[in-house]
Amino acid sequence: MDLRRMFCLTMVVLPLALASCGENTVPPVPATPPPDPAAITLVPYTDQQMGIQGLIPQGWVEFNPGHFQPVVPHTAPTLFAQVVWPGATMEQVEQLAALPESAGSRETPALSWQLYSWEMDIPDEVTISMAFALAGADEGVYAVLLESLVEDHDLLYESLFLPALDALIPTAVSAAGAEKRSQATPLPPLTAAPTPVETRVRASDGMVMVYVPAGQFEMGRDAVFRWSGSILNGTLGLQALTDQRPQHTVDLDAFWIDQTEVTVGMFRTFVEETGYVTSAEALGYGHPYRQGPQEQEWPQVPGADWQHPRGPGSVAQDDHPVVQVSWDDAAAYCAWAGGGLPSEAQWEKACRGTDARLYPWGNGFDRRRLNYCDAQCQVTRWPERDTFDDGYAYTAPAGSYPQGASPYGTLDMAGNVWEWTADRYDKRYYASSPRDNPQGPQMGGERVQHGGAWYDAGGAGWLACTIRHATGPSNTADDLGFRCAVPAE
Repeated sequence: MDLRRMFCLTMVVLPLALASCGENTVPPVPATPPPDPAAITLVPYTDQQMGIQGLIPQGWVEFNPGHFQPVVPHTAPTLFAQVVWPGATMEQVEQLAALPESAGSRETPALSWQLYSWEMDIPDEVTISMAFALAGADEGVYAVLLESLVEDHDLLYESLFLPALDALIPTAVSAAGAEKRSQATPLPPLTAAPTPVETRVRASDGMVMVYVPAGQFEMGRDAVFRWSGSILNGTLGLQALTDQRPQHTVDLDAFWIDQTEVTVGMFRTFVEETGYVTSAEALGYGHPYRQGPQEQEWPQVPGADWQHPRGPGSVAQDDHPVVQVSWDDAAAYCAWAGGGLPSEAQWEKACRGTDARLYPWGNGFDRRRLNYCDAQCQVTRWPERDTFDDGYAYTAPAGSYPQGASPYGTLDMAGNVWEWTADRYDKRYYASSPRDNPQGPQMGGERVQHGGAWYDAGGAGWLACTIRHATGPSNTADDLGFRCAVPAE
């Protein structure tokens, strides 16, 4: 694979609304302050698995062995990596990477490096500079990589890339990969779940609703650039999620919102009382997840519907969120229940509160507080998939993670299933959204979903309160449900 194209790859969960290396017309990323070389402290680093010793920037996040981002990731497309291909030759790696002509060489105490550099444009977004160095040794080929905004590159090149290059020393690399370093990080004790400000029970279906007071909150995020995968196996890719910006102040009237997603049992009551036929039932098929190539993961499966979420033979459990429901199905249910689907703004405020947190519980991803793609998840292609077991391969019973509650006491707003909102989708809408009670654009064929699902990898950005996912209103899937809202009176 061409290494210069490798960084343009975008690893998507569903057809999410994002910009990568293709066409994009949203406003450009606001200028960020240049890095301060004095703030970059290099510390010793040893990786037994890769067989290297060297220097890394202190405090940067290691998201993959040898791959680092600044301590506040996702705000700029900055990446630093030190890797090794055991048993490989320089010729093999150069052919794999399709590198440009060498920009020179550098002799260090341990290795002789060939240097390469090039730039990558994300149209209407940013220009990224690459610095890449390769060195061959008896045990394999070593590489050091730096990716950054073009305007930041010279400072990072001098203060990070060259010192790390000079300090890298090969160590023994066994055929078995040597002793692996522990990637586990102790997690703080779980805090008590927030107590809802006020609750009430909806008579039609028994749903507990929580009260969200009137007032302002910060909606969206200014920039989301995320590296994932590894240079070692050709899966390194850059996700540029731009439809969440700009972050802007929104003022909402008070409203009530369902504490959890609508369950199968609740939906059954609706169907029995009204005789409603869902979109999947009318069409004769739904879209359950199937392992395979990414473009074939959500096939049309005859007989898949809200009672049989993964096709004939599967049985929906009454306490789990209802899935395989279209936007029309969700809107019809909420109207029957006496309300409607929440607007994007209502959904996001109920998720993140007024302190602009990224997740319902705070700013750090905590795998104990949600149902996401972990050890039981069938989506094996996610590099972030880990050994943690949240107890469920697909959906979990609604409300299973009380300590993942939002500031207002809503549950399952991260993970479990994506949730329909009332709004139409426009990737540029946030740039012109009204301040008071925005209802989304007047035109557009797609509708917006929020929240992420059991399908989504931990820490991958898809589970944050701000993430937006657009799809046609007729879409159904076994990771897509909803909750309802109603204005306070």
